[in-house]
Amino acid sequence: MSTPLPTGDAPNTSSSSSAETGSANGIQPLPKGAMATTVPTLTFQAPPSASQTRFSSSEHPSPPATPSQRLLDGGEPSHVQFASYPVTPEEKTQPLMAEDEEVPRGWVPPPLRGWYAISLVVVLFLLAIALEIALHFTKKNNGWKTHGNTTNGVMHYVYTLPPVIVAAVIVALWAWTDIEIKKMQPYVDLVRGDAPPEKSLLLDYTRTNNFVVWTSAARNRHWVVTGASIMVLVTLCFQPLGSALLSVRNTWIPLPDATLSSISTVSLNQDLEFQDLTIFLTAAGYASASVGYNLQQPPFIWESYTVMPFQIPTDLATNGTLITNATAIKSETNCVPGQVTMTNHTDGSGWTNSLSQNGCSFSWEVDHTAQTLFGTSPCGNSSTPPQFQPIVFWFFTYVPTAQSSATICNPAISLWDAAVTLDLASGNVTNVHQLQPFDASSSNFSSISGNLTGEPLNGRAYNGIDFTLINPDRFTTERKTAIQLTMPAAVFQAAVQSPQGVSGSFSSDLFVNWSNDVYARYLTLIAKAVYFLPNQEPITMQVKTFQPRLWMSDLAVHLLAALLVVLAVCAAVIHVFHRYERQDLNLMHQPGTIASAVSIGATTEMGQLLAQQRDTDGIHQALQDKRFRIDPYNMKILMEGEEGYEVVGSPMDRRRSVFGAMQGKRASRRFSRAPMSPGMPRSPRTPQSAASGAAV
Repeated sequence: MSTPLPTGDAPNTSSSSSAETGSANGIQPLPKGAMATTVPTLTFQAPPSASQTRFSSSEHPSPPATPSQRLLDGGEPSHVQFASYPVTPEEKTQPLMAEDEEVPRGWVPPPLRGWYAISLVVVLFLLAIALEIALHFTKKNNGWKTHGNTTNGVMHYVYTLPPVIVAAVIVALWAWTDIEIKKMQPYVDLVRGDAPPEKSLLLDYTRTNNFVVWTSAARNRHWVVTGASIMVLVTLCFQPLGSALLSVRNTWIPLPDATLSSISTVSLNQDLEFQDLTIFLTAAGYASASVGYNLQQPPFIWESYTVMPFQIPTDLATNGTLITNATAIKSETNCVPGQVTMTNHTDGSGWTNSLSQNGCSFSWEVDHTAQTLFGTSPCGNSSTPPQFQPIVFWFFTYVPTAQSSATICNPAISLWDAAVTLDLASGNVTNVHQLQPFDASSSNFSSISGNLTGEPLNGRAYNGIDFTLINPDRFTTERKTAIQLTMPAAVFQAAVQSPQGVSGSFSSDLFVNWSNDVYARYLTLIAKAVYFLPNQEPITMQVKTFQPRLWMSDLAVHLLAALLVVLAVCAAVIHVFHRYERQDLNLMHQPGTIASAVSIGATTEMGQLLAQQRDTDGIHQALQDKRFRIDPYNMKILMEGEEGYEVVGSPMDRRRSVFGAMQGKRASRRFSRAPMSPGMPRSPRTPQSAASGAAV
């Protein structure tokens, strides 16, 4: 009775057959329970011809999810993979493309584009020319007029900051150009081909200080980067020079001519004050006070000149100088020392002193009532009115011995057309320059001068000491006496205050000097009151004053203009040579971001080489002794030994010369690839492109 087999324990007929076969062939049978192996049957199929279609019309391939996906797809037995290898030297050197393809215009940083470079160079040249022209007109116009508080107010910064701002803009524009040149230098070396890592993948000029980066660039023979970095250092001078370019200075400048009116013009003034001698006594008092208290000269008087009074244009300036043509009266004392004859009284009661000189005869007596005596008196002949006669200042002293001194003065006046200079701040005349003698018939301001140059004065001068008085009152007589005492008293006070003192003045005969000084001041004062009458006539004057003006510094302008020209020339050369160096570089996108770095190198052998590195030393060691270049078509970095490395280094067209780059023509962007093996479809760039291709 046979026992049934359990489920799954069916007899293995194959094993039995194999065992029998093996026994027959001398091969030992498999042990019990071992699975027999199935020997695959090999079949051979001819490779598809070039004319055969790889995919049927009803079936469209889709791109694999991974490069090995197609190999793992075993459900379609008709999809057999074939490898194609070049078999001849000619095939090995063929380009990577079978047909020419136009590469899209690549990305160029804005500072390296033609319009930017030309604009920058033109602006730099124009700025240099404008600086020199502005300096010329600054000197011609004595600076530029300013407004407001230019010392420490807002306007100070308005006038001085604009050059600094312009300089900062120029520095920023060139710094932008410099940084883009440095960023692009690794790509420039990669597109040339055979670039070592220290000049390509590991190169980063942007992290080195600008003061030393040019040395690194020079060692790497990157001359464009060297020049651009040196120009960055040159531009650092722009802002200091810009801050020193403009300054506000107090400038002595003439204002436009102004026309005002005279206050008085030359004429004899015989008003009531003249008749009662008030103006003479006042002048004598001022002359005396000026000796004792060193008073300044009053307005419109300078030395021996008395100038016609006129309006002062204080609305134009309060500090400056006024120059105008006016009438001036020159008062001359003509004082000389007199030879005095002293006679002692026989009774010893006093001395008799006399002199006779230059038409002046005069004598006086002194007693012992005082140690020092003095006085003044006219000394002319009786035919001349006393107010026009010469006068004598006499002095006598008993200390240390009896001594006498006399000074004879013959006053005179002369009228002049003169150029008058006046200080606006004080209102005082600072200079009088004689132009020509005053002519009553042709000179300006001569409309009422007849009674001064003609009758009754006829150009004579009042001596101011004696007067022809008709029925004077007591007060007028006392004013006359006061004048005759005040004038010699002022002279004597001058001798007392002198270094020589009274005794020295007697022994050295210095009273003539003191008499001349005091009397000259007195004559100019009475000339102002007596020889001018109120009268308004137009008078033209020029005002020169200190104004805060905006100036340009000669040194700063020349240095800044020279540096601008140097930068413009160097910038033009740098842009031309950089354009030549990057003519084969075709950046498809803006580099510098992490996404860009992944796009360029992540799927290449270089990317796989660096994928396992974590530190700087590892990266340097991994890249050591290797060479790299960039595919100008797909912007992928290829490593030496990688497929396609030898055929993507440069475009098919020859590189342009520098002069060709200057003409602005783009080199041909048509690159070649090696043809594919017959019968093999072109790999799609994207899944979408594959789908669209399949739909055709």
